[in-house]
Amino acid sequence: MFVRYFISFLLISLGILSPWLVRDWLEWRSQDGVLTGIYRKFSDFPEEILVHLRGDKGGSGVASITGNDSAGEVEPYPLANRTMRFFEGFQPSKDRGSATQLLDAVLSSSDSDWGPELKEGSNDELSSLQLKAGDPVFLRLFKEENELEFWMRGTGVEHYTLFKVYRLRDWSGKLGPKLKEGDRQTPEGFYYVGASRLRPGSHEFLGIDVGFPNEYDNYRGRVGGGLMIHGGRSHDGNFVISPEDMREIYLLSEAALKSGQQIFRVHIFPFRMTDKRMEQEWDQQPDWIDFWANLKEGYDFFENVNFPPDVAVAAGDYVFRFPRS
Repeated sequence: MFVRYFISFLLISLGILSPWLVRDWLEWRSQDGVLTGIYRKFSDFPEEILVHLRGDKGGSGVASITGNDSAGEVEPYPLANRTMRFFEGFQPSKDRGSATQLLDAVLSSSDSDWGPELKEGSNDELSSLQLKAGDPVFLRLFKEENELEFWMRGTGVEHYTLFKVYRLRDWSGKLGPKLKEGDRQTPEGFYYVGASRLRPGSHEFLGIDVGFPNEYDNYRGRVGGGLMIHGGRSHDGNFVISPEDMREIYLLSEAALKSGQQIFRVHIFPFRMTDKRMEQEWDQQPDWIDFWANLKEGYDFFENVNFPPDVAVAAGDYVFRFPRS
């Protein structure tokens, strides 16, 4: 009798829970559910395993700026790639050191008017592009491609030059904007950073508060705060890169602000908003297609003139105009 009651109870429970079980199963298959939650909790794996899993020989953490294999193509092994990201950075490599060690090195070596010197080779890379620490900076982030572009404008030059593309280790949520506190989403849109938004004492390893919510977010009722680009380990609502890369980004950003740039802009996109990629979204008609079409206007502005636009909000939409300087 007890066995019959138990089986009946089990079948009824499965019937009640089946919609949620199916939903979670679909989220697992779409890689926006369980796997995301699992690999978000871990970071840092030995570099030699990373190289083996990634199948490359560089392992530098800086993505190539020539050719974008992910744009407009289907990821061939999504589960394998998600698993690789799960293992990525579980323990710090010996040559790089932990986030705490790097932060100690940064703080202990502060002997200039804007901070410690860049890592070896960075100044040579800057010089080769006719750039230097202290030049104005501009950042673009692309979620789908896991990339952060770092642009700089040299002295006497009317346009920005791409200095480097850094690999995003992790970002929270899925494609689409942040709507409310606690939704574990990273924002999308046009933001700016002043000196007050630099976070040298970040809980992880150096941080840059992107400035969410902006005027557009406030108009739309989107709330939250303290969302950052930082080095170290994963954290909900933030963009995470390696400590070594974050150190370079932070120092160049701080140098620009201390050399006269009042604010620098941070543009965050769900993906590279090419015409081909947007056509795919138009065919699928996702919830955010109108919002993304508005973001594409700002994306195209920079693509055409290599200078970030002044961004304002009118009638609840972003509007773009040529900057005054």
